[in-house]
Amino acid sequence: MFLDEAYGQPKAIRDTVASYFEVRDGLKPVLEDAKKGKFRRIVMTGMGNSYYALLPSWIRLNKAGFNVQMVETSELLHYMVDILEESLLVIVSRSGETVEVVRLLDAAPSRVFTLAITDNPSSTLASRSKLTIPTKAGEEHLAASKSHLALLTALHLLSADLAGVDLESEKRKLLEAADIVENYQRRGLDEAKPMGERLSECSSLVIVSRGPTVSSAYTGALIMKEMAKIHCEGYSAAQFRHGPMEIVNPKVGVIVMAGPAETRGLNVKMASETAKLGAPTILIDYGEAEGCEGCMVIKVGAPPDGYVDPLIELPPIYMITYHLALKRGAPLKFVKTGKVTLVE
Repeated sequence: MFLDEAYGQPKAIRDTVASYFEVRDGLKPVLEDAKKGKFRRIVMTGMGNSYYALLPSWIRLNKAGFNVQMVETSELLHYMVDILEESLLVIVSRSGETVEVVRLLDAAPSRVFTLAITDNPSSTLASRSKLTIPTKAGEEHLAASKSHLALLTALHLLSADLAGVDLESEKRKLLEAADIVENYQRRGLDEAKPMGERLSECSSLVIVSRGPTVSSAYTGALIMKEMAKIHCEGYSAAQFRHGPMEIVNPKVGVIVMAGPAETRGLNVKMASETAKLGAPTILIDYGEAEGCEGCMVIKVGAPPDGYVDPLIELPPIYMITYHLALKRGAPLKFVKTGKVTLVE
């Protein structure tokens, strides 16, 4: 089932692109209000992988001049709910029933415009929001795989729309990303087997990147913990260098996502350094990994731009997780928690 859901990622991207364009006319008035500065701020929120999915869009919208805050839903609920007054609130939740999301809807002030992004149109979140962007991942029981890429897709289009970017161009980029993921998946499982088995010898793992792809480093680490039952942390590569790099040794596996072109060279350099320090190191890359001696390299297709990068560099993590879990005897399912968190 884990692989079946992961293999649904390309379709989830394509179907969510179509879904966004189906509801876009209804979104136009609120998007225009946001562009005209009629909201005090835009607040983007979610929990778990839904929260991590916000990062690329948060970067893009701030670069476009919007006042955007990205806040974990629990922190927003208990410490910052007052900032929602006269704000545009974008809530992301695959199920639409996450406990913190439901409680935030109860606590939010009356003068807030709530926009939901969810895969469940009959959820509490969808029914209590003023507008909904439906993602189209379909049924999913295990770690967020196709649903996560669907959330990234919907957020990519929403942020591009707000930033005034040509949406037809963005649509082409996302459909190209779906093709790249599909092409990788045809060979990815066999390619990832020796890498997953090598990482099974480690006591801990680290996944790092920079820019929009830090989103996928965080999500990849969550997937490893959920499904392979191994300690794994996601970092920005720069933060990892500021202290945590001290933990690198032959029992700490490192996965480096090359990330956008602006900082790819820095990430490839880090992969080379951790390999020289004896850490089993995997580089997920789309270019020539010059000087990455000792690295295990996964090649993916070149992303059309940096904001699409997270959709392309994350799928290899699912293939590695599968083999890592098998080698460790992990059950590839939730044991102590569940797919939807209903208790704070």
